[in-house]
Order: sequence, then C-alpha cells, then structure tokens
Amino acid sequence: MPSHNQPPFRALLPILILAALPVFGQTDVQTVVLKHLKTSRDFTLQVANQMPESSYDFKLTPPQMSFAEQMVHLSQEMGGVLANFSGGKPVISKPASLKKTDVLAFIQKSFDGTIDQVSKLTPDQIAKTYQSEAGTVTGLEVLMFLMDHTTHHRASAEMYLRAKGITPAEYQF
Repeated sequence: MPSHNQPPFRALLPILILAALPVFGQTDVQTVVLKHLKTSRDFTLQVANQMPESSYDFKLTPPQMSFAEQMVHLSQEMGGVLANFSGGKPVISKPASLKKTDVLAFIQKSFDGTIDQVSKLTPDQIAKTYQSEAGTVTGLEVLMFLMDHTTHHRASAEMYLRAKGITPAEYQF
C-alpha cells in the first residue's frame, strides 16, 4: 500500500508512458524507414534487372529519360535529399556508364549509402525543421520525400518494362 506522501505507481505510469512517446516514436520512424529502404532497394534492383541490356537506352517518348537514366536519377537523388540533414551541398555521383551492370552497381551503392546515412540519424535530426526547395520541412518529411521520389521513378521504370512487353515484378512493401 502506497504511503500518503508518495503517489501510487499506477498513477505515475500514464505520465511516464506519455513522456517516453516522443523517443519511441522517433526510433520507430527510423526503424520503419530503414525497413522500407531495404525493401525498396531490393525491389528497385529487381525492376532494373528485368530490363534487357539492349533496352537500357529505351525511352517511352523522346523528351523522357531513358530507362537507365530513370534508374540513375532515382539513385542520385537519394544523396541530394539527404543533404538536407547535413546542410551541405549534395554530392552528385554517377555510374561508370549507362550499361546495365554499371547502373545496377550504382543503384546498390546509392541505396546502401542511403541506408547507412539514415541509420545514423538522431531523433533530433528527424524532428528538426530544414529549409529545402519545397520550403520548411521536418526531417520526417525529408524521409517521406526520399521514399516517395524513389517510388515515383521506379513506377515510371515499370511502365518502360510494360511497353517492352515485360511484366514488372510483384510490388513489394
């Protein structure tokens, strides 16, 4: 039985839980983003691997990016998006060529680097606000844009596959 001078533990429990929610929420966001980045990496590589080497320069219409360029753009922009967290200028890397093997290696390297960077983010970095081309955004919004941009360009690449008569791999989430 608690003394009259100390509140019972059951009365403190909701307060302790509420106080801990921001910490758990940030950790969960990072864990979820990392899980989906790994799935996105594997799925993106699967889609990129489905296009034959001879069609890596294929475009749906002349002004559009080629299949290889879609996959490279998707991969390059991950570093650009994450530059918001450091406040630095994005370092734009590129594959050795637009040949299938070089593009696949570039996708792998870009995703692995992104996964490494996101794994090192602190809860404060995820909660903080940043200035971007889109205006003021939170770290969470930066991560959401990272995932959204990747999905957008991978879906475009899937349309290239369909135009070539190739059924894209089953969507993975």
